[in-house]
Amino acid sequence: MPGHDITENDIISLYASFDAYPAPKGAAVHIREFSTRLFAKYKNGLLLAVGDETMPKWQIEDNAQIKRCSLKSGNYLERALEFACFVQAKARECDALQIAHFRDPWGGVPLILTLGKKCPIIYEVNALSSIELPVRYSSILPATLNKIRDYEKFCLDNCDEIVCPSETIKKCLIDLGQNENKITVIPNGANINAIEIASKPESAPEKYIIYVGAAQAWQGIEILLKAMKFLRDINDLKLVLCVSGSKQRIKYLMKVAKLWELEDKIVWNLRLPQKEVIDWLSGALFSVAPLIECERNLVQGCSPIKITESMALKKMVLASDLPVTREIIQNNKTGILVRPDRPAELARAIRLLLANPQKLTEMGDEAYKYIKDNLTWEHSLNKLERVYERAVYNHINNERKTDKI
Repeated sequence: MPGHDITENDIISLYASFDAYPAPKGAAVHIREFSTRLFAKYKNGLLLAVGDETMPKWQIEDNAQIKRCSLKSGNYLERALEFACFVQAKARECDALQIAHFRDPWGGVPLILTLGKKCPIIYEVNALSSIELPVRYSSILPATLNKIRDYEKFCLDNCDEIVCPSETIKKCLIDLGQNENKITVIPNGANINAIEIASKPESAPEKYIIYVGAAQAWQGIEILLKAMKFLRDINDLKLVLCVSGSKQRIKYLMKVAKLWELEDKIVWNLRLPQKEVIDWLSGALFSVAPLIECERNLVQGCSPIKITESMALKKMVLASDLPVTREIIQNNKTGILVRPDRPAELARAIRLLLANPQKLTEMGDEAYKYIKDNLTWEHSLNKLERVYERAVYNHINNERKTDKI
């Protein structure tokens, strides 16, 4: 930790995200990797994120400082607007800013309005709130969604570069009117060195499959629980759930598991630190990603970190057959793809894999090789760095042209 403060006048780069950081979910891994590369290239960085009472509102970390907004409201939109005001206030203080990067309209709108053409601004589209929020909040009003779409369009139209983690999201953005030359696909990566230090937890069952990730409905955990009902005859098989999410959602899933008499089949690990998640993954037979067939996964798309991290640990992934999973998994080579939303088919695939341990090993090895050759974080971050360089180069050239006029 540096022995001196970094004042706002010294801030060169800024990364804003309406997410808690750090946190026990894939988004936090993504934020860590992207912001670290940004701040390594453009020193004196500022990370603006969400925090809670257990996190410091301000801290210095390597080449950057982190400032967190402690949100008071329990309402999502009120929290989003509160974060937007926080970002705007901090951006106004950054006189020397050379590049800015944001993940959502709640950070993007205030940055664009405050900074204007002062520096290049990159929009990282991992999710579109206008698509995601109706899945989370069924009572959200159409007028509210239209307003959010306006915010998203404003950010897309006025940023200098767009990055997204999958071709599915890129297609969605093109359909929304964006120039494909402005969009760079940067898939989520994985750390292939994790396999060297990961170790199966002492408390882990001898034989288990694993789900890692958030607990939202679109992740398909209910489908996986239903599949486990068909597998109750396999006495020594356990399902480990390393999940994060709201207390209400997790409580509901636990209630479902109890109702279906699966309590003795499931090991719950809630909000584990990333290192512990990797340890649990390393001891599993294989990983399951039962994404459901919905607009959130089909139109908006995703790039599940749980898939790349599993493959980097030589664990093949049994996943729903969707465009986003086909971008990462080669069926019957690095993993198995099954039709989504079909618990019986998912259970049948699990049963067949358990009966063929040699195939598990072979596909795990192929999965690791694919990640090593194509999807390490270094691969992804090198792409990101080229986006930054292009954005800064174009910004400088545009300034020179303006000066000549």
